[in-house]
Amino acid sequence: MKKKKTPKEENMPEFAFKEFTPEEDRIYTEAVTKFREAVSAGKTLKQAYETYTVSDKELEKLIQADFLKIMIAERHFSGKDPLDKIAKDLGIPADLVQDTYGRMLQEVGVTAANQYAETARLVDADELKTDD
Repeated sequence: MKKKKTPKEENMPEFAFKEFTPEEDRIYTEAVTKFREAVSAGKTLKQAYETYTVSDKELEKLIQADFLKIMIAERHFSGKDPLDKIAKDLGIPADLVQDTYGRMLQEVGVTAANQYAETARLVDADELKTDD
């Protein structure tokens, strides 16, 4: 009997998605709403972030990073805006938008691979043989 091989995951970075408490979820929703209003009013990303302060600095950093991803998803994937235009409109360096975009694609790839691994099982080559 052949040993089942497990797929290599050397190049697959680990991403842990935070589970929010009800209070963190409320703060997240309020912050994103405030940030959206500020950006819609023509403020830069930094100015938008200044419209809502979170006492938990780790949570604040996570919300701000997520908000940039939301902006990229909405404006680039849905709105077809080029990444450099998004950077210019938000008043941030283009490489920050590029790096965030790259992380987003990595996260999607890792999530898809993890979902696949949970739903699919590895098949031994001997199981595929037929009597033909």
